[in-house]
Amino acid sequence: MTTVFPMSFAQQRLCFLHRMDPSGAAHVTVRCHRVTGPLDLRALREALDVLVARHEPLRTVFPLGTHQRVSPDGRGHVDVVDATTEEEALRHAQAEVARPFDLEHGPLLRLTVVRLEPRVHFLVFAVHLLVADGWSLQVFSEDLALAYRAAVLGEPTGLSELPVQYADWAAWQREQLTAARRESLSHGWRERLSGVPLFLDLVPPRPVLGQGRRAHRVLPATVVHSVRALASVERQTVFTVLAAACGIVLGHHAGREQVLLGLAVANRDLPEVERVLGFFVNTVVLKVDLRGDPDFRELLGRVAGATADAYAHKDLPFEQLVADLAPPRDPTRSPVVQVNFAYHPAGTAGALALHGCEVTEPLLDLPTAKFELTLRVEERSDGLCTVWAEFDESLFDLAFIEGLLAAYEEVLRTAAPGARMSRLRPVRTATEEHLARIFADVLKVASVHAHDDFFQLGGHSLQLVEIAARVRTEMGQDLGLRELYQHPTVAGAAARLARTGASR
Repeated sequence: MTTVFPMSFAQQRLCFLHRMDPSGAAHVTVRCHRVTGPLDLRALREALDVLVARHEPLRTVFPLGTHQRVSPDGRGHVDVVDATTEEEALRHAQAEVARPFDLEHGPLLRLTVVRLEPRVHFLVFAVHLLVADGWSLQVFSEDLALAYRAAVLGEPTGLSELPVQYADWAAWQREQLTAARRESLSHGWRERLSGVPLFLDLVPPRPVLGQGRRAHRVLPATVVHSVRALASVERQTVFTVLAAACGIVLGHHAGREQVLLGLAVANRDLPEVERVLGFFVNTVVLKVDLRGDPDFRELLGRVAGATADAYAHKDLPFEQLVADLAPPRDPTRSPVVQVNFAYHPAGTAGALALHGCEVTEPLLDLPTAKFELTLRVEERSDGLCTVWAEFDESLFDLAFIEGLLAAYEEVLRTAAPGARMSRLRPVRTATEEHLARIFADVLKVASVHAHDDFFQLGGHSLQLVEIAARVRTEMGQDLGLRELYQHPTVAGAAARLARTGASR
């Protein structure tokens, strides 16, 4: 029986990144569930064994990072520990992030059961992305619920046999990406991203250390209702409205009129793989084009079109797109996209249910960041939405992130079909007001808008020296001529000044 298979393109890249950082914290997903009720540990172990037998990735290892080896059988890895307080129990979840995975020997799924009281337990699942992506976690939770109920009641699981496994899909992916197909996809991406800056630069370049942190903001019911109503009236998706607003906020903070967002696509077009565990996800690039001060209706059309284009070219692995675009090598910044965006409708976040028990998921500020910044909007069961920010603390501080979240809520609150971007952008800060006065004085014009280009207004290089001098004398900060030349707008200059104090 063959047990050695080629890896998928995404697995290859992840194994390479693991060798670069063996701690692997950025590639680990940790979920913690609080279980109240008569948890049956025997049934839980039995259910986990059922899933390990059902899903090959849960018994797969990666010798030397060159191929994947599937064991013909395996058992779930379960540790049971005791805790005296809820805080101590949650610390076990925090500790799982720091525990490295052994890719060569496994296991790549671990379950720690923290026993707090006879009827109160915490289940801490840690899984490596190599074997389970976000969609997989939802499948895993649903399958575990069925297997656990069957084990408790002594009934069949009702789980049908999977038609294919992940290794089958990885082989199919390689067969489909012919040289001609790859060139066609690459050409499409290069054409769409031509001339777009590949670095957003929300903060000054500095080493990314993976020191993760999370922050969140619950959108008021009025804002959520407004977003849904706007999407319905404009015949657009909720995702399109949310992504457009995200582009507005990031463009404002970075002083950019074109913003690139990373989107995770499920890559599960084949119905045979809908219930299969594995690392299917690929990253595509969504361009939010803010040029020309469009109204929100026009921007929604642009974002919808760009989303369709991105999905039409999703079969080119992201690492190959990066190689084709060949951005300047810079260890301080992620290539092509530095901000990832996601929208999770209700019921897609992988909630766990266990027969006879009440299961909740406590909010955890886990010390990991898979990307420099991820903004994720999650619909809750009560109809509200939580906006999550997962960010690298070596780049951003909490005040800067909270400012982004507040600005995002405000844009969503005020968005309307006929509202122009210049009206929707966050209200000018005191820094922007002061810079606007300096720009206007130097150019001898009545006023300067946040995104007016200094040179297009008639400015010349020598006047930049005067602006830099006035910034130093009036505002007590230094703004380099090179930065002014590269970002010749009030918004861009203000963003540069803000980063000095808003980043570590």
